[in-house]
Amino acid sequence: MSKPKPSKIVSSSKKLARADKESGRKDNFSAVFLHLFRVVLLVGGLAYLVMVTRKYIETEVPVPAGQLRVALVNKPVWMSDYLAEQIAATVPKNSSSAFDHDLLVATVKKLQKNPWVAKVNQVRRVYGQQPGDTLEVDCDFRAPIALVKWGDNYWLVDNDGFVLPEKFTAENLEKITIGRDGRTSFRIVQGVHLAPPESGKKWGGSDLAAGLDLVKLFYGKLFLDEVTAIDVSNFAGRVRRADPQVTLQTRYGTQIWWGRPPNSKDFFVEVSAARKLEILRAVVQQHGRIDANQAYVDVRYDDYLVPTTQPTEARTVDDPNK
Repeated sequence: MSKPKPSKIVSSSKKLARADKESGRKDNFSAVFLHLFRVVLLVGGLAYLVMVTRKYIETEVPVPAGQLRVALVNKPVWMSDYLAEQIAATVPKNSSSAFDHDLLVATVKKLQKNPWVAKVNQVRRVYGQQPGDTLEVDCDFRAPIALVKWGDNYWLVDNDGFVLPEKFTAENLEKITIGRDGRTSFRIVQGVHLAPPESGKKWGGSDLAAGLDLVKLFYGKLFLDEVTAIDVSNFAGRVRRADPQVTLQTRYGTQIWWGRPPNSKDFFVEVSAARKLEILRAVVQQHGRIDANQAYVDVRYDDYLVPTTQPTEARTVDDPNK
C-alpha cells in the first residue's frame, strides 16, 4: 500500500502563510493610514482654532487706543531710558485690532525716519497683559561716538558721521564729554568745513571723516584720556601748509601736533599713526602728562620734540566756524 504524498499539505501551508502575510500588510497599511488621518485632522483642527481665535480677538478684544505698549528688543547698553522712551514715543499706538497690519507698516516707516535708527529688523505684535497689547521693535541703532562743533553748537554723530538729534552748547558741554568716572567720554571734532545736514543724514567732508578716524583709533586707549578735541581746521594744509594738518587739544589747553590723518600713506613725510601712538605713550610714561607739561608736543617725526623751555601759549589754527 503506497503512502500519501505530503506535497499537497506543504502547498496548503504555504498558501496559509502567504495569506497571513498579505493580511498583515493590509493591517499595517490601515494603521498607517489611520495615523496619518489623525495627524491631518489634528493640524486642521489647530488651524481652524487659530483662525477662530484670531477672528475673536479682531472683533471682540480690540486694544484700547493709546494703551499699546512699545518694547525695544536688545536695547544697547549706551542707550539711556530717557532716549528709549523718546524713540518709543514716536511709534503709532492707535489700533482696533491685535492683527492690524497697517499699524505694523506705519511703525516701520516711522522708525526708518528716526535719526537714531540705522536699520529696522522686525516689528511685531506680542502678548503682554492681553493679546497683541505690546508692540515689539527690533532695530539696529546708531551709537554716538563724538561731538562735532559748528558755530556755537556741538552735534552728536555716529561712527559713520550720521547726525543724531542731540546737540549741546558750551554751557552744558561738560556733562556729556566727561563720564561719571571723570574720564573723557566723547571727544570733539572741530574746524570742519561743511555745515551739518538735518538729523539722520550723513555729515560730509574728508576733514570730518579724518577726525572720526582718529576718534575710533583713540577709543579705549587710557593714556590718551587727556585728549579732549581733534582740530581739523588745517586739514590738507588749507590754512598753512607748513603747519600740522591735525592737532589734538588737551584738557590743559595745550596741543599735540599730530600731523597728517591716520589713513595717510606717505610715511616718508611723517611717521605712521601707530608710531605716533607709541610716542604719546612714551611721553605719558616719562612725563606723567600727555603734553609733557609743555605748550605742545610734536609727534610727526621719530625725533619728536618736547620743548625744554617753560610752557608758552599754544599755537592755534584759526577755526573758520568761530
